Amino acid sequence: MLRFCRRSGMFVLSFVAVLAFVGVPDASAQSLTYEQAFARCKKDVVANTPGETVGSAARYSRGLSCMQQYGFRLKSRDAKRF
Repeated sequence: MLRFCRRSGMFVLSFVAVLAFVGVPDASAQSLTYEQAFARCKKDVVANTPGETVGSAARYSRGLSCMQQYGFRLKSRDAKRF
């Protein structure tokens, strides 16, 4: 019985550690509107992607993944604005 308690305790402890490292989605990310999330992502993409050396596909994929972090899908009209 003691071994079972140790194993289950270690399982719970490791699960909590994984959640702490990976993180739980912020409540603040859910309160953004689409326009606010797009503005943040555009600012991030422009700041972190060299414009001339990287094509539009890299900017698009970086912007798409950023919008997905905030829980939005990138609209087709906004795809070329990154």
